[in-house]
Amino acid sequence: MTSQLQFIIALAVLFMLLPCPCLADSPPLEYAGSYNEHLVWADQVVMVADVLIRSGGSLTIRPGTTVYVVPAEGTQIDPEYLSSQTELLVRGRITIQGTPQLPVRFVVQDRPGLETYAWAGIILDHASDLSDIAYTHIDRAEVAIRCVSSSPTILGNIITHCRYGMIIQKRSHPKVLENNISHGEAGVFCWLGSKPTLRSNRLERLDEEGLFIDASSQPLLDQNVIRYNEIGLASYNNQLPAGTNLLQNNRVNARVLGHQGLPSQSP
Repeated sequence: MTSQLQFIIALAVLFMLLPCPCLADSPPLEYAGSYNEHLVWADQVVMVADVLIRSGGSLTIRPGTTVYVVPAEGTQIDPEYLSSQTELLVRGRITIQGTPQLPVRFVVQDRPGLETYAWAGIILDHASDLSDIAYTHIDRAEVAIRCVSSSPTILGNIITHCRYGMIIQKRSHPKVLENNISHGEAGVFCWLGSKPTLRSNRLERLDEEGLFIDASSQPLLDQNVIRYNEIGLASYNNQLPAGTNLLQNNRVNARVLGHQGLPSQSP
């Protein structure tokens, strides 16, 4: 074999070993503003500001996706949005396809002086009832998941260090199944005529209520574990739900709230 041929072979081997520029990692796609089309998020994406999915649009988030959230620099006053913080606002359909092995993660991009609750969370406002939020990890949100006249399926999510885990309001009837909410201020709030199904959830180690039910709401409760909270269950209904729910080791397990202007009581 001639020296020239040896050189050509060595050069070819070297090129095969070098990384191909076409395969280099590209920067994550960035999203902000209003969308009326059908979006798909995968791998890594960045919410550089508020994202609104309009009633004619949809958002699908693939398993294993990481969504980086850039907190708002200051108060926002856009009337289309519901919070002054960065939010994912859905008026169309959202499908988060996390799995136990490949959850979808919402990660706050931290900076010095950032508040504990650094973004608004996921808000469904008159969203499609076909929406699904499955196996996400959400932390440091004002409200991790808020349902306003919306009835999605919310399955297997891990919510930590949020002010409120979920607020379910204005005649929302979601299926809330097998979620874990912990280490925040409060767990699940049911307001304004809502009738969610709450089954096999864990509401633990919260500074205030694990579960709050106002006088107009009637959730179906089954096999939930509510413990190690300041108050396990706070309700305006004298007939506190019992059944197969585990309500124990809270500082106050159950508190019946008085009518407006009257004191509350602990049974």
